[in-house]
Amino acid sequence: MSSKTRKKTQDVLSKEFEEKWKNPMKKPFLEKLVLNIGVGVGGEELEKAVTVLETITGQKAIKTLSKTNVKEFNLRKGRPIGTKITIRNQNAEKLLKKLLIVNNNKILRKSFDDYGNFGFGITEHISIPGIEYDNTIGIWGLDCVGRVVRPGMRVKSRRKARTKVPKHHYTSREETQYFLKQKFGVEIVKKLDLEFI
Repeated sequence: MSSKTRKKTQDVLSKEFEEKWKNPMKKPFLEKLVLNIGVGVGGEELEKAVTVLETITGQKAIKTLSKTNVKEFNLRKGRPIGTKITIRNQNAEKLLKKLLIVNNNKILRKSFDDYGNFGFGITEHISIPGIEYDNTIGIWGLDCVGRVVRPGMRVKSRRKARTKVPKHHYTSREETQYFLKQKFGVEIVKKLDLEFI
């Protein structure tokens, strides 16, 4: 596809999205942002990872447990091997803006799915604005996963009267990318330059 054809397609899509978003039940928003560090072992190293996430977010982190036994890695089912934090609402938006600065506001095109999910990695947590190096903790990498949804998605997970959500109510790959461009100034790229990783 030529760049001229692609631009034309993007213009058509943007008009379609803007028209759709006039309906308040169709307008997408950032539901949550999940930060995750997989350590692989418990103990002191895991506590350091927990401290890193809590420093970045200002919230309490939880430990993730191993779901299976893996003899080669000396893992047992039920043992803590990682940590994660879920941030929601406006706190998620503020944090996402800070995290995107690390990769120069760029996200890989292949980092999106057809259900409104997107993700990116940060190799050194000290590159996040406002985070200082602490030699007792060291340098940690982390995964960031966000979810863009429309109003009404709660019916899928609520306790009473739970029901399925039709496919057309999920935000598509293209719509999620367009939303992030408009709301956060994100640039969608095929590959990241090494200087931004």
